[in-house]
Amino acid sequence: MKKMKKWWLAAAVSLAVFAGFGAGIAKAQSSPPMRDIGGEVRGVFATRCAGCHGPDLAKPKGQFGYVLNLRRIAANPEMVIPGRPTESELWILVQGDEMPPTDSPQGALTPVQKEVIRAWIAAGAPDASPGALDSPPSVRSGPTTPAPIEMAPADRFIHWLGKFHLLLLHFPIALVLAAGVGEARSVWQRNPIPSESVRFCLWLGALAAIPTAGLGWLFAAAGNGVGSPQLLTAHRWLGTSAAVWLLIAAVCAERDAHRGVRSRGVRLLLTSGGLITALTAHLGGLLAHGVDFFTY
Repeated sequence: MKKMKKWWLAAAVSLAVFAGFGAGIAKAQSSPPMRDIGGEVRGVFATRCAGCHGPDLAKPKGQFGYVLNLRRIAANPEMVIPGRPTESELWILVQGDEMPPTDSPQGALTPVQKEVIRAWIAAGAPDASPGALDSPPSVRSGPTTPAPIEMAPADRFIHWLGKFHLLLLHFPIALVLAAGVGEARSVWQRNPIPSESVRFCLWLGALAAIPTAGLGWLFAAAGNGVGSPQLLTAHRWLGTSAAVWLLIAAVCAERDAHRGVRSRGVRLLLTSGGLITALTAHLGGLLAHGVDFFTY
């Protein structure tokens, strides 16, 4: 009888052990695998962004050709602040549908893909797993490449209109430079009032700067100059400020000329407006050709 009880006791213990072991296996099998958010966001970048910013491109847009290098992106505070999506320029551009642009050959981001990018930044912008790094999705030519999205007529017209920014931007730069040289000559000749030629160049430069700045915003909205989002933001607002500043200088110069009074304030406005214009042009050159363009 005692042997029978011992046998039943051993059987019960064994059954409990195997049941617990089986439950552990079942739990492990039913638990979802650890999420590779780095691999997911790299897949999104590969299918939606590498067509314009991939490492195999000779001239990537905005001099930004390392979209598949997550470590390099995460290390660039001008693009990503790990753990803080709302402060990261990359997420701001993605959330505002500025990147990818509406005419991107790979198509716009879906809400799910946007959420992957946001979650990746919020998770600290980790790198992808080795498996994802070894076999990135193909984004070049082939049947898997999505067809270009057909833009609405209004969007197509705005996108086309923004290209005229490149045609107009040289006029205000040259005219403000000519006005500055003419005013320097007036100072040398001890002429306290802006000459007619200086006022003409200043007025024409100011009037040309206004549409140039407006078209610049449209041109940037089409996805140009995204290699450095903070640089692009500074270029946008400096260009807008320069247009307003030059217009004020032109009005003041015309007023002082008609009154026949000394124009020290106008000369200060013209000097500062010229400096703002020069800085705006410099930032635009860096956006177009890269921050290392002037490296000797």
